[in-house]
Amino acid sequence: MIKLPSRRRTPPRRGWELEPITGRRLADPRETIAVLVYRGVTTVEVEGPVVRLADRIGADIVLVGARPGPIPGVEPSRMVIADAGPGDGVRADVLVVPGGLGWRQVAEEAELARWLAETAASARAILSISTGSLLLAKVGVLDGLDATGHWLAEDDLARLGAHVSSTRVARADGGRLVTASGALAAARVVDEVADHVSWSPPSAVGSGRIQIGPVSEPTP
Repeated sequence: MIKLPSRRRTPPRRGWELEPITGRRLADPRETIAVLVYRGVTTVEVEGPVVRLADRIGADIVLVGARPGPIPGVEPSRMVIADAGPGDGVRADVLVVPGGLGWRQVAEEAELARWLAETAASARAILSISTGSLLLAKVGVLDGLDATGHWLAEDDLARLGAHVSSTRVARADGGRLVTASGALAAARVVDEVADHVSWSPPSAVGSGRIQIGPVSEPTP
């Protein structure tokens, strides 16, 4: 069982602010979903598809950031409370990588980028949303694989080694890896991802097509 740090106290909320997004822990979870969060993450992509997927497979939700604590998200503006950092030993049955304006900074967090690459290699299913596919591509997960994401980021996705599919959803690695163009597209494939997890044994780590190399330290 994963032992997480004690939940960080949620900062006081002003009257006009939305409730912060937090992880969740069930009394008897069947699976664990790890969600990468960072400054500028798109909050509708953190909450909507993730909660639906977690309900479907009976999973804990663990929000992983550069460090535990509050992180400002956008679209809509809302705080996201990270449960854990990359060094806290979080292992995921399912990895969810939402997009956001701050996706580039994750590459500058070497430890977080390394956690992302390692977790993608071991997770039984991966779902990226919008520019979240750029994060996976940046750490080498999408090299030579079909992938989609935000339409304005297709050139960047191609430069990072993915085979760009101009569709709402793209699948790779035998359905283990699903990339979605946005929150709505992700919501439509929740059942598909859930079924893949249900039929994949806990030891499954993909077909071997995804080869993760060492994550380079950021260039000054």
